Amino acid sequence: MIWILLFMVAFVVPFWKLLPQYGIASPWALIAVFPIGTLALLYLMAYAPRNQGDRK
Repeated sequence: MIWILLFMVAFVVPFWKLLPQYGIASPWALIAVFPIGTLALLYLMAYAPRNQGDRK
């Protein structure tokens, strides 16, 4: 059971940090708990324009 929780955290935390850079709200990262949700988020990130802000 603990392994499952660790894998969930391992997927959700990176998405939580990356999604705002693509203009998607952070709570959507919770969908990454499900395998199909992870794939959907990866596709959204691949085709969404990235907001760089002040970065070059």
